[in-house]
Amino acid sequence: MAICLEYQSVYACRRESTVFLKFHLLAALLLLAALVTRVTLKINGTQVGYALAQERSRTIELDMQRRELELQRSLMLRPDSLTRAARGLGLAPLNVAQAKKLRY
Repeated sequence: MAICLEYQSVYACRRESTVFLKFHLLAALLLLAALVTRVTLKINGTQVGYALAQERSRTIELDMQRRELELQRSLMLRPDSLTRAARGLGLAPLNVAQAKKLRY
């Protein structure tokens, strides 16, 4: 680095160094902003992944519950189950004499 003896050359050297410093500060701030953005996106992606895994397990659990309820429904709608339930309520099978034919 050359020694600046004149006022104008000293001023020019100082001005160049401040421009150089400003450029480096701007570049550092942009780099910092990019890194913060990347880390934030990574954290958000991880949180979304955890939420997705939770929803998948909930979906599996609800599907198992649905299948169990469908099985219970099919068991309750079997003719022998319906007959047993009707007898429990005091209902008896229909006699032929009780049946009436409806005409339209």
